[in-house]
Amino acid sequence: MKLNKLELLKNSRFAMGLALLILALGAGSLIAKEANRTVYVWASATELAPGNIISADDLQQVSVLLPESAKSYISATAQVVGAVVTHRIGVGELLPVSAISLEPNSLDQRAVPLTLELTDIPIGLTRGEVIDLYAVPNLTQKSITEPALIIEQITVAAVSDKNNSGKAVVVVNLPQSILLTALTHLSDSRLLIVRSHY
Repeated sequence: MKLNKLELLKNSRFAMGLALLILALGAGSLIAKEANRTVYVWASATELAPGNIISADDLQQVSVLLPESAKSYISATAQVVGAVVTHRIGVGELLPVSAISLEPNSLDQRAVPLTLELTDIPIGLTRGEVIDLYAVPNLTQKSITEPALIIEQITVAAVSDKNNSGKAVVVVNLPQSILLTALTHLSDSRLLIVRSHY
């Protein structure tokens, strides 16, 4: 009787060990299968705002598990350098198909360089930020007596290196509809950039 119990105990331990081995092999196979379902897509390496033109420095390739929604994001095999951003994309976010356009004039915007005093530019302003543009009166100008909002929530396309002149060039993306108004203010007032909270 004791012998039968001993044999039964050995057999049950063997069966349990075998079951654990099969379970481990199955789990390993499942993990490998899931890993094979990952895809490579583009993610943003920088802050991207509407109107920005995507460069190679703006992109990073990431591997993600997107079996269901992979078609909603841009594959890393796709050529997107030179495409136009139509919706804000934060640093590290995947690039949605809906936020990119291959049509250069899809937003009907123009890149306009603005030469500004360093004191009229937020510290650390960089490409991709969203800003508000104000016109403020010059000391010698009497036609504008108080600050006026020209346009809000526009995109910075580029910021030049600051030099010893105390000025910098900020390139902004302006809608065609506001372009003439902005150019008029350029000639008779001082421009001020304020970071926009969006």
